[in-house]
Amino acid sequence: MSEAQIARIRTEPTPLQVSVESAVGSFSSAPDPAILESVAPGTATGRFSIFACDPAQVLTVEALSGEDPLETLQAAALRYPTIRSDPTDPALGCGWIGYISYEAGLNIEGLRTAKEKDLSLPVLRFGLYDAAAVFDHAAKQWYLTAVDWTGLSPVPRPAVRERLDMVRRRLDAARALELGTMEPAPMLDICPPRANMTETQYAKKVNRAHRYIAAGDIYQVNLTQRFTARCDLSPTTLYRRLRRLNPSSYAALLKWDDRAILSSSPELFLELHNSRVTTRPIKGTRPRTGDSGLDERRCAELAASPKDRAELNMIIDLLRNDLGRVCRFGSVRVTDADAIEAHPTVFHRVATIEGRLRPEHDWYDLFRATFPGGSITGAPKIRAMQIIDELEPTPRGVYCGSIGWIGLDGSMCMNIAIRTMVQTGSVVQVHAGGAIVADSRAEDEYEEIMAKARGMFAALGCTAPLSQASHREAHVA
Repeated sequence: MSEAQIARIRTEPTPLQVSVESAVGSFSSAPDPAILESVAPGTATGRFSIFACDPAQVLTVEALSGEDPLETLQAAALRYPTIRSDPTDPALGCGWIGYISYEAGLNIEGLRTAKEKDLSLPVLRFGLYDAAAVFDHAAKQWYLTAVDWTGLSPVPRPAVRERLDMVRRRLDAARALELGTMEPAPMLDICPPRANMTETQYAKKVNRAHRYIAAGDIYQVNLTQRFTARCDLSPTTLYRRLRRLNPSSYAALLKWDDRAILSSSPELFLELHNSRVTTRPIKGTRPRTGDSGLDERRCAELAASPKDRAELNMIIDLLRNDLGRVCRFGSVRVTDADAIEAHPTVFHRVATIEGRLRPEHDWYDLFRATFPGGSITGAPKIRAMQIIDELEPTPRGVYCGSIGWIGLDGSMCMNIAIRTMVQTGSVVQVHAGGAIVADSRAEDEYEEIMAKARGMFAALGCTAPLSQASHREAHVA
């Protein structure tokens, strides 16, 4: 690409003192808002929060019939010039923001599903945002950022100064919302959600997975469950409740028409910046109780568990192989094999794997080589995906897909869409799942599902469906 075809980014610090939560309220009321947040700053990950609206283009792929969603996104991205960025700054804010559904991964791997979509959501939806407000949690500083197309955009766009001023006005409007950001998030006393499997049905699925493991088909498979609730809260209100009750490093709010994606994911799928690739799979969970003594014992139990260590090691090996397809020979390494992270409702075991992308590859090649993430499929991946399609009664959709940002400079940051809700009108869907290995116990895995979903149920203002194990514990107490 010639010098004349390279656009530039304009970034301006602003002295505006606005809370991030107020910015959520302001930007979420704008056309086609896209919010990517690090609601849990102070952790090793998640430094920047991005607030954008009024995209230059919205790209949707409604179904998998004959159209490759990832190729469609790549073709749309290639219509725009690249932007020249500061190599030290990974958070420009401007770029493609959106999601790709789990089922698109079946398409990538050449698999098919007989399940019909049961929600009116596209398989893929990304907007190209050429102006944004970015909050740097480390520096406690807001930045305004916009692409200076200098006539290079294939679609008409307002001048760069006009777009920067639009973002500034959004932040100014957020200050008027400051007094409304501190209301509590009470329980709303709505009916418990409806599950797509009873605990007994779930146990039978676990037993079936055990038979596949015993037969040598797989070593591990991720088995998930879906819950459906009715909720009259607006997506913005529901998201603000979620971010307070279940803060995370890779949160997101995407909203359009009467639909919204609300994510409080703690898991990084892919980060790409200056050819450096990072992925942080999660495997191994213990519920938190709020009792410091009990939580300390559970954390220690997770750290010492050979079962959970084995689960994570399987996925580490899978992801090293996936990254090896597109990374430089010898560059893929495990920089942290066994960290324990504390999240609002659970403890997780997490690994960090890094590599260097080969010069002939870009974000598209990296995504295609690794999607869907191994932590939410199993090992071997393709066979696990086939078994998931057989055992799970409903499509996953956005859940276990990926939400995030693909920059016009070739950078990328995408989460694994766990702890994620989908709202369509007054209907909200919540998913949760866990890995099944040879020594998994169905009742333990079911309890883990409930622990993972607890923050989302609390945001909805409802209680989780009680499992048989919970009834037993209550009776004993």
